[in-house]
Amino acid sequence: MASHKIFTVNREREGGFTLIELLVVIGIIAVLATLSLFVDLNSFRGDAFRSEVTSLGTALQTARADALNNVDEEKHGVAIHPSGCDGYVIFEGTSSTTANHALDNCVKASYGVNFFPSSPTEIVFDQLSGNTNFDGNITIVDPNRNISTTITINHEGGISW
Repeated sequence: MASHKIFTVNREREGGFTLIELLVVIGIIAVLATLSLFVDLNSFRGDAFRSEVTSLGTALQTARADALNNVDEEKHGVAIHPSGCDGYVIFEGTSSTTANHALDNCVKASYGVNFFPSSPTEIVFDQLSGNTNFDGNITIVDPNRNISTTITINHEGGISW
């Protein structure tokens, strides 16, 4: 009886990766990088929008505090996106158009927002009482994410957002 030897090829794998393995890993890294970039950009936009809402709310509170404290014995107010200032102007007087512009404080907008047409362009607070003739909402819209938030002001000058 003849013995038959079966030859097997036993190739030992040397260190390294196959082309397929490399392409799969590069693909996974590319997908993760794309997702993280999208999440980070959306997160940045959210933070910028909240910061812009806070800027307007703080400007309104500053104007009301100045009116309550009777600073310069004048009414105080906030104009929203008036000419000459890309943002909000805290002013003294009954209107931003008749105010002494040397005393204006322009708070620059840091993020592009839109306002509902029903939102006022100016809020004025009475001296000593802080009351206002406006009673309603300022609705701010983030055009990049299509969301909105509301700042509510009542006739007694209460501001909430």
